[in-house]
Amino acid sequence: MQAAETIPIVDCDVHPMYERFDDLAPYLSAGWRRHFEDRGVRTYARARDRYNHPNKTYRVDALPERGGAAGSDPGFTLATHVVPFGITAALLLPQQPYGVTSWGNSGAVYAYLAASNDFFRDAWVSYDDRYTLAVTVSPHDPPAAAREVRRHAGQPGVVGIQLLLMDKMMGDSSFDPIYQAACEIGLPLAVHQSGSEGCYYTSQAVAGGVPRSYGERHVVLTQVGGANLVDMIVSGTFERFPDLQVVMVEWGFSWLGPLLARMDLFWERDPAAAPLVKRRPSEYVREHFTFTTQPLDEVDTRRERAALFGPDGLDKMLLFSSDYPHYDTDDPGFVIRSRIPAGIREAVCYQNAVRVFGPQLLRGARP
Repeated sequence: MQAAETIPIVDCDVHPMYERFDDLAPYLSAGWRRHFEDRGVRTYARARDRYNHPNKTYRVDALPERGGAAGSDPGFTLATHVVPFGITAALLLPQQPYGVTSWGNSGAVYAYLAASNDFFRDAWVSYDDRYTLAVTVSPHDPPAAAREVRRHAGQPGVVGIQLLLMDKMMGDSSFDPIYQAACEIGLPLAVHQSGSEGCYYTSQAVAGGVPRSYGERHVVLTQVGGANLVDMIVSGTFERFPDLQVVMVEWGFSWLGPLLARMDLFWERDPAAAPLVKRRPSEYVREHFTFTTQPLDEVDTRRERAALFGPDGLDKMLLFSSDYPHYDTDDPGFVIRSRIPAGIREAVCYQNAVRVFGPQLLRGARP
């Protein structure tokens, strides 16, 4: 590993784990502990019985020396990822809660998510000031999700809300209690693919139905991200919630340029078809959305690279992310130095993240 340039770096996608479900026990009531002990807990939302999903998706060098799962040791992650690359802040997006997208019991969902949020706040955010957390909520019961959002208002190190997706698109008014709570406490939403897309009736579909393979799913996954972006704009979400910020994590961004042009063209030709849209759709995107860099599309030529970073305003909409500790982690030293244009590196690696997540992101900044 080689350290990136000497500019501050905010890594907007780091996945921590708890090692055993017992880690959450102190944060659950006696009744919910018995419930989960009797019935078990399904973590992750992958459908390995539907396509050939790999059993191991982590980097071998991310396995802690003391043993345990990749991403389960805050000290090891600090020593092998945060410190070597000079990362100023690492945004934690816990991935085990993604499994609730296939659960049917909304009470169990929120007991589990509340325990998970408290565990990661205590075990990781309190471990080092460079760790910051997006607390996780689910749309099973939006008023309950809004209460969970407000419960973390003002908590040190809590800088965002990780919103899981199920079958409803993000422009649906059922999300409004969550959006209202997010705006009230001034935290952005971080929306990360969960692995359930295209697999369950409770999840959003991709074109063509259930993917045949893990590779096919990765190729078509960007459809879900783009479709939710369009749905939020057409439904008037940002007219109702003008302060709402949405961070699209791991959905890619190379599709953004053509999508913005297409939305603007059709709105300008027939604005009456989208009566809740009061201005060019691209203006809403540039004002309310940011996108993480990982997985960064591999391009071979200077012309392709210029096209990748060419959409107007992209320099203010990109946030650096690594996706640590997964096998396809983007090495900060290599990606920042060799793939992100020099003229926008500081904005992508640091400035945009501080604008979106606020100064509380920098509580662990080293002089």
